[in-house]
Amino acid sequence: MNDFLTAFRLTNANEGGYSADPNDAGGETYQGISRRYFPNWEGWSMVDLYKPLHQGAMIKDDSLDCMVENFYRENFWDKIGGDNLDNQDLANQCYDTAVNMGVGEALKLLGQS
Repeated sequence: MNDFLTAFRLTNANEGGYSADPNDAGGETYQGISRRYFPNWEGWSMVDLYKPLHQGAMIKDDSLDCMVENFYRENFWDKIGGDNLDNQDLANQCYDTAVNMGVGEALKLLGQS
C-alpha cells in the first residue's frame, strides 16, 4: 500500500501558504486550495479567523493542517486510487499530476479514462 502523506508532502512543498493575488485565476488560495473552485471547503472558516494574512503566510493550526490533508486525500489521492497503484514513485507522480493538471489527466496517464 502506498503512503498518501509521502506524496502529499512532496507536492504540498510547492503549494505555498496564503495568497490573494487578483491576477490568479484561482483567486484567494490557501496551500493551493482555491476559494473560487472549492468555496465549500471547511477550512475557509478557519482561514478567515486568521485574517488579515500576508502573501505566503502559513497558519500554525493542527486542525487546519488536518483539513488541508483531508481535502487533498479526498479530492485527488482517493480519486486516482493512490493506495492501489503499483509503487510509491508512481503514486507520487500521479498524485502530483492530479493536483496540478486535474484528476482526469492523471487517470489518462494511468490508462484509466
